[in-house]
Amino acid sequence: MGAIFFYIVVYFIGYYGSNILNMLTVRPFITNRYMAALLPVYGVALTHAYVLVNSPPPQGSDVTVEYALLVFITMPVVVVTLGAAYFMWNSKGKDHTSDNSSDDYRNSAETASAESNDQNTEVQSEDTESSDEKSVSKEVETSKSKDSKEA
Repeated sequence: MGAIFFYIVVYFIGYYGSNILNMLTVRPFITNRYMAALLPVYGVALTHAYVLVNSPPPQGSDVTVEYALLVFITMPVVVVTLGAAYFMWNSKGKDHTSDNSSDDYRNSAETASAESNDQNTEVQSEDTESSDEKSVSKEVETSKSKDSKEA
C-alpha cells in the first residue's frame, strides 16, 4: 500500500513540475501534462526495479524478487498509469463541453453579426430606394416644369 502512495506522490510531483515548467516558458512546452507526469514515475520505477533485482533480499523474509517486482513496482505503476489515463480522458470531456459552449458563443456572435449586417443592408437598400424615388420625383418635376414652360 505504501508503494502506491509513493508512486502517486512521484506522479503529482511530475504533474505540477510540468505545470511550473509551462508557466516559466512563453508558450506551453508540455501539452499533455497527464502523460508527461508519468515519465518520472517510470524513471523511478525502473531505478527501483534495478536496485531491487541487484540487491539481496532482506534477511528473514520469504519475499522473492518476482513477488517484490509485481507488488511493489508493477502494480503501483499500473494503478498510477490507469489513474492518469482516466483523469486525461475525464478532462478531455470537460474541455470538449467547454469547446462546445465557446462554439455556441461564437455561433451566437456570428448570428448577431449576420443579423446586424442584414439590417445594414436593409437600411442601405431603403436609402437607395429613397434616393431612386428622389431622382424619379426630380425628373417628374423637371418634366412638369418643361411642360408648363412649353404651354
